[in-house]
Amino acid sequence: MTRMGGKKDPHYRVVVAEKRGPRDGRFVEKVGYYNPSLNPIRLKLDLERVDYWIGKGAQPTETVRTLIRKVKTQETTPVEEPEAAAEDKDKAAEVDDAAEAAKADAPEE
Repeated sequence: MTRMGGKKDPHYRVVVAEKRGPRDGRFVEKVGYYNPSLNPIRLKLDLERVDYWIGKGAQPTETVRTLIRKVKTQETTPVEEPEAAAEDKDKAAEVDDAAEAAKADAPEE
């Protein structure tokens, strides 16, 4: 990870770099970014490129390994509607149906 941002406002680039290089030094490829300052955090990784580089022998740091795991679980977990929101949609549909039925039954002038 390469640290970016100002004092007390860090955000990071997730990069592929030589092990012996400095933290913010030259890198081979940028594969994502991580901004822990925002609420909710902003995290984006190109998992296809991450898997490619790991296949080539790259070893992610503990922090990057945790971020990869977090992104993979977000992609595999389906986003479900909360039950309350689904019930509200059903009620709204019933109200719309009742309004249409009332319009159809009303005598025309």
